[in-house]
This record gives sequence, C-alpha cells and structure tokens, in this order.
Amino acid sequence: MFLGVGQEVPIDKPGASIEILKQLDADLPNVSISFVRKPWRRCLSDLEFNRVNAVIASYREGREQFAVFPTSENGALLNEFAVSRFSSCLIGRYRFHKNWKAREVFQNKAFTIAIPNGYGLNNALKDEPLFIHNTFSKKKAFELLNKGVVQASVDLCQVDDLKISSYPYKDDSVKPIYPPYETTYGYLIFSKQFYKDNQAVSQNIWRWLSKFESAPVYVKYLQAFEQ
Repeated sequence: MFLGVGQEVPIDKPGASIEILKQLDADLPNVSISFVRKPWRRCLSDLEFNRVNAVIASYREGREQFAVFPTSENGALLNEFAVSRFSSCLIGRYRFHKNWKAREVFQNKAFTIAIPNGYGLNNALKDEPLFIHNTFSKKKAFELLNKGVVQASVDLCQVDDLKISSYPYKDDSVKPIYPPYETTYGYLIFSKQFYKDNQAVSQNIWRWLSKFESAPVYVKYLQAFEQ
C-alpha cells in the first residue's frame, strides 16, 4: 500500500504495510529492512529468483512453490501471522437483509448487486442468486444503492476485528451483513533461499506480526484515502 509514484518509497505517509514493517525493523535488533517499490508481477518474479527476500502477498495456489508462507507442521496457513486481514460484507437495507437470510429458497436471480470492476467478490458471488451490475468505481456502486437502483453492494467492513464502513451516505437503513462474506489475508512471505538461510529470523518476524495491532494503522490510511 504505497502512496506516490516511482520506485522510491515515500518518507512521508509511505503506506500502512510499510509503516508496520518500519516499526518491526525498529523493534527487532537483528532485522534490517530495505524497501523498494516495483510492479506487482516483478515483485513475485524477483522473489522467485531471490532478487528480493520478501513481499507481502495473499495466498494463491502455486505461490508456495517459490515462496514460504507461515504454516503449521501439516501445511495449514497460520492466519494469526498475517500482516493484514481485510473482510468484505454485503450491504443493503432491511428488506435485502431479510431476503438474503432466506436466499436458498430462490430458484432464480432475485437481487441486483453493484460491484466495482475488479473487485475480488465477483467470482465468489457468481453462484449466489444475484445479478451482478459492475461499475467503474466504488463511488458509483454506492450511488446506485443509495438511489435504490440496486438492492445491495459490497464494502470493506472489517480490518482484523475492527468494524469499519466507507459508505458515504447518511442512511442508517443501509447496513452490512455480518459475519463478513469474504476475508483476505496478506502475509509477509519469504523467498525459499532467504528462509533456508534465516529460518529463526523469519519466524521471529512472523511472531512479531502476530502480536502487533495493525488495524489502527490500516484504518488511518483508509480514512485518509476516502477523504
């Protein structure tokens, strides 16, 4: 989560993840982190070929072939060691909430939901009784919900255990449906070679991340972005 352009990491407001890792760098005496910004695919490629030691990434099948995630002895992901945990909720008015709870009885697409293009929930919702109306922005999706053109939208509703909302309209009837529909985790993952050479340090970093309260840092940046 960088702000600005170019390969240099900004000193002022560098982004939530970088701010967290800078605190980690300051707290752990045997850790020294240098930051570099690159296009996303380049980040993964550089990690694979050990040109960088670590990146922050979600889990995708196949990434474990060139990266080390925090896992248990049986290979299960240890989510408590994640850098970030973001949850998305469906949002709508009372009638949508009521009908959504009984959606199993609907044989056809019963609701229309506005979702910004590229939003991760598109694939997750394809088997639900929903017409998906894609928009060019979250702002437009919320506008359609506010006007009653659609019955629902999606919103980032929780960071770690902290409930949040970015819905801009003063309409108390529009509320999120909890528990969240989807939760994504961002892990600090290491290159195979770095982890092999620095296993104790890597695990110490993950332990530090598991204890650090990251939600307030992410919320601070999210609120600044929304303004």
